[in-house]
Amino acid sequence: MRSTIQRLLALIGAMSVLTFAAPPAGAATLHIDQLLIAPARSAAGSAGGGGGPAPCEDPAYRKIGGAWQNTYAWSFQSSSTPRGLNKTSVRNVLKRSFSNITGARNDCGMPDTVSATHIFLGATTSSARCNQRDQRNVIGFRPLELGVLAVTCFWMSNGRMLEADVQINSNESWALSMNSCQDEAMLEATMTHEAGHVFGLDHVGERKHGRLTMSPFLDGPCNNGEATLGEGDVLGLSELY
Repeated sequence: MRSTIQRLLALIGAMSVLTFAAPPAGAATLHIDQLLIAPARSAAGSAGGGGGPAPCEDPAYRKIGGAWQNTYAWSFQSSSTPRGLNKTSVRNVLKRSFSNITGARNDCGMPDTVSATHIFLGATTSSARCNQRDQRNVIGFRPLELGVLAVTCFWMSNGRMLEADVQINSNESWALSMNSCQDEAMLEATMTHEAGHVFGLDHVGERKHGRLTMSPFLDGPCNNGEATLGEGDVLGLSELY
């Protein structure tokens, strides 16, 4: 795992969220969002996660501007899985992460009123793309910039989500469970955040809303808290679906 200084330097260079200039009206627009990892927190701060109120006391959310009009059907490029990670275990984490969003998983006592759905189509040889549409929704690993955990690339037109791919950083050290975590990033928390983008949620500010799933930083190594939605995350999804 990289040192805190390395992470801080990487984060300075990776803070921006990229949005491509809009094409003519009615054409599909490409957007790109990144999730970063925060440096390891002190013992006093680790339990609290990011800045801001507790997740169940924070109603903040932002929407990207699009939603799916049908089920999000996706595939996993299992051949891209880094050495040392079990492909079946990774697939199961990915499926669980999307279900965290569509099932509005939370500890706030909020009911699941989210009608969004997803379906896993199986393995694919196609890769997750960020340069052009290929009519497939693919999740896969590839090398990304230092400090960036994952990137979601999605296309929208007139408020309708058309395609969404997720690239996971193959250079990162990943944990698939809390029991196995050794100063690594949690894949479930990361992918729950990315699934939030896929279903139309945008980032909220880290300083004021850093404990919500849709804050732009994962709350440090071996922290899976953001796999569980906060109040604002659920409210945003409920408004979209």
